[in-house]
Amino acid sequence: MRRRAVSCAALALLSAGALAAQQPPATDPPPVPAGAPVVVLPVQSAVPDSDGAWAGGTGSAERTIDLLNAEIEFAFGEEEGAAHWTLAPAVKARLARNPTTGVDPGRLAYRGLLASRDSRAQLYEPLHTQLRRVAALFGTRLVVLPLAVSYRERRAVLQLAVIDVRRSAVLWQGAVAGAVAEAASPFALTTLALRLADRLAPS
Repeated sequence: MRRRAVSCAALALLSAGALAAQQPPATDPPPVPAGAPVVVLPVQSAVPDSDGAWAGGTGSAERTIDLLNAEIEFAFGEEEGAAHWTLAPAVKARLARNPTTGVDPGRLAYRGLLASRDSRAQLYEPLHTQLRRVAALFGTRLVVLPLAVSYRERRAVLQLAVIDVRRSAVLWQGAVAGAVAEAASPFALTTLALRLADRLAPS
């Protein structure tokens, strides 16, 4: 399957709870077993830079989130390792057909994960129940929850968590950064999505 080549030289992965850190140590997300079904949820939030600019030059949090979700869909579609993954558009469509779940995948109770937390602790409510209902629809135990996208150090940065819903545990939490780009350039979000896919589901 065709993949757009992207250098990984500028990849920055943050330790859990280090959203504001300037030079965090690099760590890798846990490997996902080949063929394991994984749900990638929609991006939950976007934060402007100190000048009020939004990553991708979109002009608003909502448009930044929509653009990054679209870029993530494309990037994971290019990775053979994501053949069994369900991406945000399919998640939204499935939940819309099952309103009794009572879950809006774009408005989850994610904020507690942005604070420093012990990854050995169980997920809090109502997030655990929300994720459990989503996972049950897709027959999976692993979900990727993109928490917040921001722009700093001339890069778009996505804070995210990889969660084992069955164990009610955060397996990994950190951040992935795109390539150096102007905040107003869509390239900032394109490279971020490509690096996310390359790290989580390499072909």
